[in-house]
Amino acid sequence: MLWTMITSVQNTALKRWKKLKTRKGRKEHQTFLIEGEHLIQEAIRSGAKFVALMVEEEQRDKWEMFFSTHQVEAPYYVLSSSMFQSLVETETPQGVMAEVEMRKWEESDLLEKDHSTFLLLDEVQDPGNLGTLLRTAQGMGITGVYLGHGTVDLYNPKVVRATMGAIFHVPIFPRNLEFAIQSMKQKGITIVGTSPHAGQCHFEYPFPNRTAILLGNEGRGVNPDVLAEADVEVQIPMPGNTESFNVSVTGAILMYERVRQSYR
Repeated sequence: MLWTMITSVQNTALKRWKKLKTRKGRKEHQTFLIEGEHLIQEAIRSGAKFVALMVEEEQRDKWEMFFSTHQVEAPYYVLSSSMFQSLVETETPQGVMAEVEMRKWEESDLLEKDHSTFLLLDEVQDPGNLGTLLRTAQGMGITGVYLGHGTVDLYNPKVVRATMGAIFHVPIFPRNLEFAIQSMKQKGITIVGTSPHAGQCHFEYPFPNRTAILLGNEGRGVNPDVLAEADVEVQIPMPGNTESFNVSVTGAILMYERVRQSYR
């Protein structure tokens, strides 16, 4: 395993990594940065394509030992503390990070599955909410997640951390939701929306074998034009008389009900 020491702030690789802290830079290079042992382990487990691995000089010995048993086919770099700190987003970094390629998932085979559950997200803007929804989607075995226009950047560092690695395992598709819904309907997939005025509760509704759950913006909910495409709407009862649940909570409740029904 060969380690390259970066000593100049003019280094080409270092400049690229700094660009990856912006959405424009990530889109240009089709890669993103991940930090910490857990995300790197999840990336390895998923078979993600590594572009580079970077460690802080002061913790080099620790990570050399780690990568001797978790081998990755990518260049290995050692950065001074100041250089490393210029790249990280976390307050207490672990001394290791990586550049990873964005994965392109194959959509058509998933839409043909006999039993499937999709998540359609319309303008979910909070990074923590999107990350939590993706983490829950992985746990619930969701078939795929569609990110509509206005949804926060999937590769925003806060989103990536909040997924706890789910970003490497759940098929994710940025799409125009109205077009995606039409394609799903042609495949016989039922679109389930939510409304406080719906005539049935989520646990009364028998989810079909092929279902897509539609969730919306934290403040406005689902765009009315998109919600109008739903085949059915359900409500989550709130006996405490609160106005609404957080979108990640709503998503978790509906995904769990879908899973619960599949065990009956």
